[in-house]
Amino acid sequence: MHLTFFVYTQNVLNPTLKKILKFVVIIGLLALFLYLALRSINFDDLVTELKKTNYFLAIAGGLVGVVIGSYFRALRWRYFLNPIKENISIKNLFPPIMIGYMFNSVIPRGGEFTRPIILARNENISKAASFGTILVERIFDVLSVLAAFGISLFAFRDKLGTAFPEYNIEKIALIASLITLGIVLFLLLVIFNYEKSEKIIEKLTVKFLPVKIQVKVREFFVSTLSGFLFIKYPKQYLPIFIYTVLIWFMYILSAYITFFACGINSLNLVDANLVLTMITFAMFLPLPGNSAGAFHYICTGTLVNIFGIDREVAFGYATVNHLTGFILQILIGAFYFFKENYKVKDLQN
Repeated sequence: MHLTFFVYTQNVLNPTLKKILKFVVIIGLLALFLYLALRSINFDDLVTELKKTNYFLAIAGGLVGVVIGSYFRALRWRYFLNPIKENISIKNLFPPIMIGYMFNSVIPRGGEFTRPIILARNENISKAASFGTILVERIFDVLSVLAAFGISLFAFRDKLGTAFPEYNIEKIALIASLITLGIVLFLLLVIFNYEKSEKIIEKLTVKFLPVKIQVKVREFFVSTLSGFLFIKYPKQYLPIFIYTVLIWFMYILSAYITFFACGINSLNLVDANLVLTMITFAMFLPLPGNSAGAFHYICTGTLVNIFGIDREVAFGYATVNHLTGFILQILIGAFYFFKENYKVKDLQN
């Protein structure tokens, strides 16, 4: 009886405790970053700066990044999807992207799963294959960030070292680059040795997994790899590269326009690239509300420590930049979600 009770309580409490622990950790990190960003802030001066903000210009900047950037993302996504299903209409690719952003804003990384599910249902393709293209996209996004950070290292090497003395920025960038390069080389090896890779997976599943799920795991592996098949079509490399550059440039332009909305007139596009890169690093943390807190802390610190912007102006910029993007993603994503008559229950299933 005691053993039965112990097993029962373990089965019931463990998932609950894990959820509680995860919630506490996330809220704790959120509070910590907000505290770090808000300390030494004069709230009267902050309110004054927020009142002076040109919100029409801020919304215009947000639209450039959220809408135009996402449109170019949809165009690039089509090239990743072509080996699975050719020439999917942009009007069928753009809504899942925006719905995915909406879910990412509420549930950290939630959109990475909802987007391929929605597309797979609408286009009658494999969910795993659709998810594979999202993995490809994330690799290209990481490569974009590393390339942008390389430019920033070249332009602001001394300032970065001074602004963040507790971190070896160059070492972190080198390690991240090597890890990304290793992942890319591994994927290339797997793709160009597809049959051998499939046999290796089959042997591993037979050896380590129960019979019931062996076939499902192998099918998932094969389907997911199909999301990387664009590699076998060199003619697609140039447009993919062009759209990758355009996506990042739209994000830079969005950050740059928001400078003017917040009265920061002394910074240029190269400066906006550094601010955007540092913000993107912050958003790698899976925190709710588009990495709120971490976003504000890193953005404010970059503007204050590297460019000498007043702390209240810098925090005001971080707040406006974050809030416009967050609200636009929620509103546009919700519009398409209800327009297409989707239900959260369907995505959960």
